[in-house]
Amino acid sequence: MAKILVIYYSKTGNTKKMAKAVGEGVKERGGEPDVVHVEDFGDIEKLLDYDGYIMGSPTYFGILAAPLKDFIDRSIKVYKKLDGRVGGAFASSGIQGGGNETTIHSITQALKVHGLIMPGFSGAGHYGPAAVGEPDEKIISESRQLGKSVTALAQKIS
Repeated sequence: MAKILVIYYSKTGNTKKMAKAVGEGVKERGGEPDVVHVEDFGDIEKLLDYDGYIMGSPTYFGILAAPLKDFIDRSIKVYKKLDGRVGGAFASSGIQGGGNETTIHSITQALKVHGLIMPGFSGAGHYGPAAVGEPDEKIISESRQLGKSVTALAQKIS
């Protein structure tokens, strides 16, 4: 069973709603989700316990929030140990054109440096789900699909 970490930062609760939906998708695909607010994640070495990582953040100045960036910076402790695992990203913003795609890209850039493999999406949300304000049912559905896709890929690899 693929164990997937869904780690996120949320101040207003919008990104948290998406994270929960991502976790539901992981579970629906037969994976074991661990949905954790970034400030509640313990020892960074625990990253080695997972087959995949899905990160979510609100968009602040066109990039990910500082607490998630700090988490990524601290992940240097496991650098070169996550190669070939699976990843994905999602984001939320307050306005249309608020930087969701650049936030998703800033997360996936870091995941690529760790050697992660990530699925793309041919439908809406090509890079990952992106909510403007409170996530509606379409974004919740895309968030579940992200969880399913990352889990399916992790299952194939392991």
